[in-house]
Amino acid sequence: MKKIILFILISIFILAGCSNKDEKEEYPVYEGTVVYKTDQNDLYKLFVLQNISEEDLKKGNLEYFVKLAQDQPEASYYLVEKETYESIEVGQKVKITSGFDQLESFPPIRFVKSIEKIN
Repeated sequence: MKKIILFILISIFILAGCSNKDEKEEYPVYEGTVVYKTDQNDLYKLFVLQNISEEDLKKGNLEYFVKLAQDQPEASYYLVEKETYESIEVGQKVKITSGFDQLESFPPIRFVKSIEKIN
């Protein structure tokens, strides 16, 4: 009887580890325009808004962009690597895949998994 119970338990553990399910996490993807860049203490951040006109982009400053972000729930700072920071200019449209974690602030600070320039 003990051998049967032991066999069943071992079988359960083996079957649980041999799942066919290919679980791929779907990270959130955001598109927008880089409106501001900042680097402080070796932290490189891009501020991205989803909706902004060329006129607002040219005349705006950080305070103005934060005000615009109040109406855009996906507006956020994104932490990027130094090389990425240097290769992307203000006004560039980007597609960002971010992780699920974010720092609580307004606008939030999200961690970038990947970033792609959009023409």
